[in-house]
Amino acid sequence: MIFDDPSELKDRIELLTDRKVTGQVHITQDTSEYMGIYRGMVLRLEGNDYFVTGDAREGRFGINEQPKFWVKYAIDLSTGERKVIKLAFYEEFTTRVGRFLVKCSRSPEKESTILDLVRENPCFMQGRTVTDDKNNNIRVIDFIKGPTLFSTIFDIPQNHETYLFQTFPRILESILTSIRAIGFLVREGQHHGDIRNDHILIQRGTSLYCWIDFDCAVNYPDYDLWSMGNILVYAAGKGIHAVSSVMKKEAQYPTKVPRLTQDDTMVLYPYRVANLKTLYPYIPKKLNDVLLHFSYGTRRFYEDFQTLIEELEEAISFF
Repeated sequence: MIFDDPSELKDRIELLTDRKVTGQVHITQDTSEYMGIYRGMVLRLEGNDYFVTGDAREGRFGINEQPKFWVKYAIDLSTGERKVIKLAFYEEFTTRVGRFLVKCSRSPEKESTILDLVRENPCFMQGRTVTDDKNNNIRVIDFIKGPTLFSTIFDIPQNHETYLFQTFPRILESILTSIRAIGFLVREGQHHGDIRNDHILIQRGTSLYCWIDFDCAVNYPDYDLWSMGNILVYAAGKGIHAVSSVMKKEAQYPTKVPRLTQDDTMVLYPYRVANLKTLYPYIPKKLNDVLLHFSYGTRRFYEDFQTLIEELEEAISFF
């Protein structure tokens, strides 16, 4: 609903934020200049008011220093629910996968299409698309309470061997469900486009794994499949194992680490070790064989999600 009366609008904001509102509340129905939308404003979109509480931040690798000015945290003043509001933002960039250059573009329209496709699917963030007075594409996303997969694994207070055999099997089962969900997108002619450890949120209370942020479009349909290796290697290794770091901290590993070659590293991130069995000899061979499909040394890349899913299902049986 819209709060036309200024005093009623202030009262509603104060009730939901528990903060005193002084001065006039700035209301806008045009989000074209997202840099000009700031905390304390109200976005009036398709008959509803949203109170902006701040900018989202990237937060990768424990760093919260990169604000995403086109993504706003907000409160739905009708329901009191927390929302993530993604404003129209377009960019193009490239990333390298081995000898291939992958062209990426940010597409609000692609994300809107996927939001419609995955409605009520708990493996994906939920939301709807609205437009402002200038017909800008805006996605109003339900806020998900819970940490990223990246931070969850990083914070587990176990040594690697204990983690691998006691905690990792449950995590791998949840990751497998997430992989099946991406496989569903692919079968529907879509793709995520930006698969990362911090793009899976683990819902507090349910422990469900939920994909977020699918506004990146890429020109290689297999990019999601390649990117899934990063999720698996990170989870199995209980973190990132950079070649340079491994060489400097060999004492942290259970046995002497053999000389690493490029074949042992990931195609997508060539500075990271994919052949984790060289670091942790107790890793089951079936699991390590799956990880090796994402390495420079592989003789066979995965060509479809179903093969990856089947081989992961077999690997889980060894725990």
